[in-house]
Amino acid sequence: MSIHNGVKRSAAGVLAATALVALSGCGGSGAGAGPSNETIEFTEPTEPVTITYAGAAYAPDQIKPVLDAFMDAHPNITVKYESVPFDDFNSVLAARLGNTKDAIDVFDVDMPRTDAYEARGWLADLSDAFPDLADSVDPGSLEAATIDDTLVAMPYQTSTNLMYYNKALLDAAGQSYPSADPEERLTWESMTELATGAHGAGAPYGLVFDQIDRYYQLQPLAMSAGGGPGASGDGNLTPDVSNDGWIKAFTWYGSLFDDGLSPRGIAVGETPDLFAGGQVAYYVGGPWWATKFEDEAAFDFGVAPFPAFEGGEASTPTGGWSLGLNPNSEKANAAAIFMKFFGLEDGGYAQYLTALAVPPSNLDGAEAFYSAEAFEDPRMAGAVDLMKYELENSADLRVQTVGYVEFEDVMTRTFSDIINGAGVADALEGASAELDEAWAKFQ
Repeated sequence: MSIHNGVKRSAAGVLAATALVALSGCGGSGAGAGPSNETIEFTEPTEPVTITYAGAAYAPDQIKPVLDAFMDAHPNITVKYESVPFDDFNSVLAARLGNTKDAIDVFDVDMPRTDAYEARGWLADLSDAFPDLADSVDPGSLEAATIDDTLVAMPYQTSTNLMYYNKALLDAAGQSYPSADPEERLTWESMTELATGAHGAGAPYGLVFDQIDRYYQLQPLAMSAGGGPGASGDGNLTPDVSNDGWIKAFTWYGSLFDDGLSPRGIAVGETPDLFAGGQVAYYVGGPWWATKFEDEAAFDFGVAPFPAFEGGEASTPTGGWSLGLNPNSEKANAAAIFMKFFGLEDGGYAQYLTALAVPPSNLDGAEAFYSAEAFEDPRMAGAVDLMKYELENSADLRVQTVGYVEFEDVMTRTFSDIINGAGVADALEGASAELDEAWAKFQ
């Protein structure tokens, strides 16, 4: 679903911590989740309490300053952080959310998996605990954390993308530098010409996507081509990845590899090094790479908007992470105090991080993020206004469905096949058939 509303949201103050509420099981498809065993009062515990937080978004050393700040402010609450590899996260949650002897109280929720987690009864209803987030967090994050008007997660992180360009490679090709103004957004069709020209003038690669085979960054291609997010119907459980828009988008994308403008045989983690090493003329990626690129003092680059197809709407990647509360937690009060600190108080968790990453969902915290030193570098000129614009006007959430895990797996394989030369229409038809089979259990 999209945030094409164009309405500016004010950064109001955070929620008061005085309400007395009780957490109940989620409505909707996950209504089997029963009430939490503890009433949320947002009052400090008088005895020491330890809560367990399972995270996949940050390594222990990255999140430690946040946890230390919380525990300094709440000396009777200890947060035990357990870092879990993303690929193992679902199995760990399945094993431990209902296990009172080794329970997880709070856990990271990848935004597109919110519906799947809620359907499994893994997410407590937070609506009464945090009733007025609309003035505190960005609308896309709130949409991703809400199912059937029920808040089931505390959003804390969102994201957007830029298109970086290597000035030296553009100079060699006699190309002007693209503007950072979204009103002057380039088209993907024109990018083919520019990337081809830069490649012909000596750039090893003309155009490379950071997440080269990932739906997060490739969904906007289909959206801008008029193909939609890839699923439709009741609960977004009808595959819709083989329509004309999807075929148009990924015929174009596959041509980048057929023509040598993008590299085959490169993993996601290797693409930023290609750009930082001067091998890529145009690079589509997140603002989190700014510090890496800036570390190369002699590397001159600039930023421009994520392009769109000619005649299509602009569409850009977004989404990030939320916090979920185990509906079976016996420490729900302490866990909710932590969630409030993490997502809301004084702009939320990001004020304690030492590394640039992505904008916080919290509107006050986002303003602090945009003031980061990395964005003061002249090579990032225009990036802040551009990111704000994209989050307000062009950001498209990944498809929201209980079948998202299966969808992501199928589409990653399909994108990889297209990159390696598979026929686009056949590959997408095959993906549709796979999804029909994988989603039969949800019908």
